[in-house]
Amino acid sequence: MTPRFVRATIAGAATLLLSACAGNGPAPSSSTPATGPYPEGAVPTETLAADPDGVLRATPGTADPAAVTAALRFVRAWARPDLPAESWLAGVRPYAVPAYADLLATVEPANVPATRVTGAGRAAAATAQRVDVDVSTDAGVLRVVCVHSDAGWLVATLAAREEAAAR
Repeated sequence: MTPRFVRATIAGAATLLLSACAGNGPAPSSSTPATGPYPEGAVPTETLAADPDGVLRATPGTADPAAVTAALRFVRAWARPDLPAESWLAGVRPYAVPAYADLLATVEPANVPATRVTGAGRAAAATAQRVDVDVSTDAGVLRVVCVHSDAGWLVATLAAREEAAAR
């Protein structure tokens, strides 16, 4: 091989590589399938999940009142920053799924911003297995996600409503 041939081959390969990286490759044909069931930007809003991770889709619907009750009981137990950690955890644990209860064991109750529930719970979205409940407290509105289990309705997570909507 001559040095000239090697340089030409390398230059040609580099040109092809740079073209592909720059998006100068062949244009997709109109028969190229979309990556999802809807063209980009055309997803009907009724198909968007209230649950961004897509584990359980929750949409506006009729919620089981027992889920709202479970959310309220949990927040009443959670909004007790005056309790020692052990007592606080004993109060919230019965209303939480086991994994969330384990996470709550790391919470310092004095850092809980709310001290009381100030309004009734309101279901924001629901399925048969999940209900998102908004609960008003003296520190703002909380979004409580309840899931149905063999033990009934349990809290899977809690966040300020604004944080929950941003996820």
